[in-house]
Amino acid sequence: MNTPLPLPPLVDGVALDLAPHRNNAGCLARSLIVAEGLDGFGRAFSTSGLDAAATALGLPAQWGEGEPDNVACEGQTVDVGAPERVTAVRVAGVASGGTTAGVFRLHGDDGTVTPVRLRLADFLSRQPAEDSTLFAEADFLYDIGGRTQRKAQPRIWLATVRLSEPAPCTRLELPVNPDLHLFGIWLTPDGS
Repeated sequence: MNTPLPLPPLVDGVALDLAPHRNNAGCLARSLIVAEGLDGFGRAFSTSGLDAAATALGLPAQWGEGEPDNVACEGQTVDVGAPERVTAVRVAGVASGGTTAGVFRLHGDDGTVTPVRLRLADFLSRQPAEDSTLFAEADFLYDIGGRTQRKAQPRIWLATVRLSEPAPCTRLELPVNPDLHLFGIWLTPDGS
């Protein structure tokens, strides 16, 4: 079994509440058959080695038992709460089917929309996409049909996009790309 990797330090920021938007089960504590998993075929992370990540991401207590633990992007709108002027967007997530990009839209209360293009590497990739680092790594993968694949070590990536200038944000519109799976999102406010 691998020693759990330490989580990279997160920039002080506003963690967005993804609980109402979680619509996909991508982590399993035991061999269960899940309808879609991370790739539409039932592949899923083992929860082994991901305890620290689950705590940092605020995953539900039932995570790993088939409850949704990530957001498959389908254009959901995530409320920020208090309006913020944002200098960076950080996302803990994965892609399925290869490295994938999506455009996140920061909506300001003044009607402005700021597009932010973000790339995430595949959950089975050994290398991050640009502007990404390793966030967490599971000890093994549950493959199609719930089979244990010990040689595969799926990873969650932490992608960071710094804006050229602060942008107002009261809500964040996610891309329409169900191959992007988000476990956590943080916004860095201006002045942090």
